Amino acid sequence: MNQPHPEQPELLVIGGGIAGMLAARRAASRGVRVLLVEAGDQLGGMIRRAQLGDLPIDIGAEAFATKGGAFAALLQELGMLDDVAEPRALGSWVVTDGTAAPMPAGGLLGIPGDASLLDAEARSAVHAAVGDAGIAELERDRLLPPEIGADARDLEALVLARMGPIVLGRLVAPVTRGVYSLDPSDLDHRVLVPGLADRLLEHGSLAGAVAALRKSAPPGAAVRTVAGGMHRVVALLERELAELGVEVRLGTRVVAVRESAGPSSGDESWSVELDDGASMLAQRILSTVAVPTSEPASEGERAVPAEVVALLVRAPQLDARPRGTGVLVGDPSASIRAKALTHVTAKWAWQETAAGAGMHVLRLSYGPEVSGGAEPLTDGLDDDELLDLACADAARLLGTAIAADDVVAMARQVWRLPAPAARLGRAETLRGARSAAEASVGLALAGTWIDGTGLASVVPGVLRAVDGLFPADAQA
Repeated sequence: MNQPHPEQPELLVIGGGIAGMLAARRAASRGVRVLLVEAGDQLGGMIRRAQLGDLPIDIGAEAFATKGGAFAALLQELGMLDDVAEPRALGSWVVTDGTAAPMPAGGLLGIPGDASLLDAEARSAVHAAVGDAGIAELERDRLLPPEIGADARDLEALVLARMGPIVLGRLVAPVTRGVYSLDPSDLDHRVLVPGLADRLLEHGSLAGAVAALRKSAPPGAAVRTVAGGMHRVVALLERELAELGVEVRLGTRVVAVRESAGPSSGDESWSVELDDGASMLAQRILSTVAVPTSEPASEGERAVPAEVVALLVRAPQLDARPRGTGVLVGDPSASIRAKALTHVTAKWAWQETAAGAGMHVLRLSYGPEVSGGAEPLTDGLDDDELLDLACADAARLLGTAIAADDVVAMARQVWRLPAPAARLGRAETLRGARSAAEASVGLALAGTWIDGTGLASVVPGVLRAVDGLFPADAQA
């Protein structure tokens, strides 16, 4: 490998979220000189600590998916595996303006499986959520020819073709809005659940396809967390980066990168432009955000806005956990502005202990007023206005009075979520980005924007990217 100029890093990592931190850690542990730049004022990305009075909480990502074991392996390396905690098995609810019911188990993206009609207990749970008309939509799915809807591109078209608007609005839309902050019409099911259409043709119904996919899924808890908060992982990684000699520059936004001849003949490098007008050279780049370019982002590439509002409330009436671990919002919901609520102290026993007797942590999420909007609907609300809105929504969602006077502390955080790969048209853009990176020397891509939502996707993607730039067996 050519030796870089003394002033240029061997690796420039763009983005200081968990992906960037892990990339810098892995490369630096192999003796690579790393510079990590982050546009914001702190590291960690969507894993972030907030304070509710004296109580620390996660106001971003609060859990990790167990699939693949990649994040658990990282926790083992960090000596934190004994701190892993499972959620209470209480289930969640779905609430509309007129109904409140436990979210039926055994579905996929809210779509019920075969058991919803064949098993009496499961059928009763679905009926509570969708009523007679919704059950009729599920019966219709069983009777339709299997090819109906199989060529649908978006999730909404598929569900409407096979089932109908009640299942879509009361079960499917709540899940996609709660998880992806997008309507089903914005999501490509072929990317979100590969093979769903093939299973539909094979099993003859959408419910049958869901049941088959669920049956093949690995058993066990879907998510876990770190007792004390996921933000503890970020704090430990930050200390490790300092020990490894990684240079970190906060408040540094990259606006463009391009291949450039190195400072000495034979050295390939990249020219990097910063938003303050400065420029720099780097021998290799690993970008954990969309590669900066002067071209405006297309609609499908734009980030999805959301605001998280966390409340610490004195509410002994919530000790019974009346709506399980949280609530998703279905259609119609004109009286409810939030898209989801997590009852944090019901979900995580360690957080309940930390909060104290009769105290509860609630997290509400607010998306844009309309799909594709540039700001969350809470944009422009001051703290008092937001508190009134959050209390009103929490009361409707949890089925119990919650007044502003019950709130001991509040925290708020606006997020710009990377457009998921399952957004319509996004997969083609990402394939183009990967192809361009593969055709370039010394450029690698990783992170949520390219590898998919969740740490179970991000961590393996980071490891592959670093290994591609700096193979372990090539390090002296």
